[in-house]
Amino acid sequence: MDMFEEIDKVKKDLPKVKSLSREVYKMSFNVYQKIAIVIFLICLFLGVYFGNLFPSCGSTSEIYSNVCLTTEFNFSLMLFIWFTSFIICLFIFAIGHVIYLLDSINNQLVKK
Repeated sequence: MDMFEEIDKVKKDLPKVKSLSREVYKMSFNVYQKIAIVIFLICLFLGVYFGNLFPSCGSTSEIYSNVCLTTEFNFSLMLFIWFTSFIICLFIFAIGHVIYLLDSINNQLVKK
C-alpha cells in the first residue's frame, strides 16, 4: 500500500474557527483562576516598572569603583519577577482547576 494513500485515509480536516471559538467560550473560570490571571497581568507590568525603577550599573568609574557612570534597564530583575509570578499564578490557577473538577464531580454525584 502506498504511504500517501494511507495518509489520505487517516487524515482529518482542520477544525474551523467557529468550532474553536465555541469551545473557548464554553470554558468558564472560577474565582481562583480569574484572580491568577489578573495577578499575572499585573506582575507583567510590575516587572517592567521595577526593571526601570532599579536599574543596573552599565559601566563604573575607573577611579571610584562604586560609582556608576551609566545605568541600564535591569532585565534580570524583570525576568525574575516574571518567572516567580508565573510560578505562583500557575499554582493558584491549578488550585482553581482542582476545585472546579471536584465541584463537577460533586454535581454528578448529586444528580444520581
